[in-house]
Amino acid sequence: MLDVHASHTALPRFQQVRLVLRDRIRGGHYAAGMPLPGERQLAEEFGVARVTVRSALARLQEEGLVVRLRGKGTVPTVRHATQEPAAVQTVRGGLLDNIVSVSMRTRVQVLEWKRMAAPPAVSAALGLPPGAPVLKVVRVRKFKAQPISYTVVFVPDDLAAALDRPTLQDTPMLVALEQHGIEVVSADQTLGAAVADLDVARILRIAPGVPLLRVSRVASDKAGRPVQFLVGLYHPERYTYQMRLTRAGAATRVWIDADQH
Repeated sequence: MLDVHASHTALPRFQQVRLVLRDRIRGGHYAAGMPLPGERQLAEEFGVARVTVRSALARLQEEGLVVRLRGKGTVPTVRHATQEPAAVQTVRGGLLDNIVSVSMRTRVQVLEWKRMAAPPAVSAALGLPPGAPVLKVVRVRKFKAQPISYTVVFVPDDLAAALDRPTLQDTPMLVALEQHGIEVVSADQTLGAAVADLDVARILRIAPGVPLLRVSRVASDKAGRPVQFLVGLYHPERYTYQMRLTRAGAATRVWIDADQH
């Protein structure tokens, strides 16, 4: 019996089963065109009730990873790890253009918009004097009504006029800056890990303590001036960075998993 409780322990059991089956399907564990084991067999393997397996399979069908065929059972679609899943939307180009494109395909809710004195880490990141005025914006971004990220962004106070609250509800921040004459051409970015605290867990609809992707980014204009300091926390099942590293550089892709649950 496979112990699904050894990982993803903060998730409901049907979600744990779904994640294991999804990894198997994408990895080619099940042959395309051939049915998966039946609900009873899967329930015995995972040590769960059949209704749990049924719920997991229903979610996989909504993702487009399986189809339910009368008289044949549940059949995986032709999709392996070397292919781009249909449930993932991919865009190509430079990373900054990529981020803008992703922003255009999602919706954002501004949770906080206020001017304040810059904390030490913020003033250092933006190259400002200690305590200099900055604009702080806290947002949650959603894809198909599901939250994918929680971001806290700081910009120098003189740019606040370009980033009023109504504008940021409808326009990506980098685009709003560009419309104000600020062209962002480069960024220093660090990827790491964090865990969801109570507030972030509630906003992203996950359990407290779940590991998250943490992105820290300082964006600069063509004169080299830092104009944006962002710290983002990203849902572990709905947001993925994929990078191709070459000597000359190449496209970087940001994937958003169209997970409806």
